[in-house]
Amino acid sequence: MISGSALLVLAVGVGSAVQLERPLPALTFQADLARTAPVPGRAAQLPWPTEGQAAIYLSGFGWLGSTGGEIAVPIASVTKIMTALVILRADPLKVGMVGPEVTVSAADFALYQTELAQGDSVVRVEPGETLSELQLLEGLLLPSGDNLAVLLADWAAGSEPAFVQRMNQLASSLHLSHTHFTDSSGLAPGSVSCARDLVALANVAMRIQVFASIVAMPTVTLPTAGPVHNYNPLLGQDGVIGIKTGWTEEAMGCLVFAARDSVDGRAVQLIGAVLGQPGGPAAGLLAAAGEAKALLVAGEAALDEVHLPPAGPQVGRVTSAWGSEISVDVTRGIGLVGVGGSQMRLRLQLRQLRAPLRRGAVAGDLTATTPGGFSLHLLIEANGKLAAPSWWWRLTRSF
Repeated sequence: MISGSALLVLAVGVGSAVQLERPLPALTFQADLARTAPVPGRAAQLPWPTEGQAAIYLSGFGWLGSTGGEIAVPIASVTKIMTALVILRADPLKVGMVGPEVTVSAADFALYQTELAQGDSVVRVEPGETLSELQLLEGLLLPSGDNLAVLLADWAAGSEPAFVQRMNQLASSLHLSHTHFTDSSGLAPGSVSCARDLVALANVAMRIQVFASIVAMPTVTLPTAGPVHNYNPLLGQDGVIGIKTGWTEEAMGCLVFAARDSVDGRAVQLIGAVLGQPGGPAAGLLAAAGEAKALLVAGEAALDEVHLPPAGPQVGRVTSAWGSEISVDVTRGIGLVGVGGSQMRLRLQLRQLRAPLRRGAVAGDLTATTPGGFSLHLLIEANGKLAAPSWWWRLTRSF
């Protein structure tokens, strides 16, 4: 028979073993970081046009602002941005490639003659000549060849109505909810959009290197037409690298533009749109260009660099139930260019941590989100060693 004292010793031993083998409580995290990070400087004071619509956007960050509402209006030859985008998605080109050759048909030549007689913007072609995909896109985007828009549509989809259906499908997939097309050139007043949609569309198009390289060209020589020139009056000024002009009686002067700048040595790209500027073909376009230039100058002045994290490397502390504590730091801060006066959202997410924790162990993530919804992710790590508790703490801790 086991004596009472032996049973007591056994119970104590079993209890001690249980205590020592119990899982350690999870480490707790205390954030030392605000939920937002301000971009230095004042909010942009933009000289919006008194008529029509306008919008301007910092690529990779968010909107500087817009005016005129999100109302679908005729957009004239700005339509050709979507025409080119549909072509390049169906038949991609890399810089240096010219793509397949397309033969000008008798119908293509007849359309050229008809549109020329109407005073439309056309590029001269001859029946039987061949133009590469690249040359057709150059003629579409620089001198704004209405006839080449139809030629490309017929080549790519068999007919212009079938091609326009593809244009509208792409507009829907890009969530351009105020955009609808009825033709490939923009001559039809039923091809409509708004300034914010067009900026979003241009932002997508400018990511395609071939598109960006074409709209940045001041001139190009085509086989029959010879030298043709870019209609964009801002090209080469104030960092402007494109994109597309437009004018009809219904749309009036329109310009979608892109410009590159440098802020504290960091390259940035601004994309904007100005629609519905009054005046004839020349005066309306010059009015749109003047409004765009004023927006660019003011927009560039509103940009500033923001550093993350905003106040030193320490973003929080990890503590244990047994009284140990270490700081948690950002492994590598970053800097980016933002719009003055705006706020970036910050979110810390700790990983499941257990002791012992070594110095440099990844402890979690810091996510910074711009007003435009772009997210940057930084790792955070333990700045010190957090040891496991002593056996005595394990043994004497309460249940």
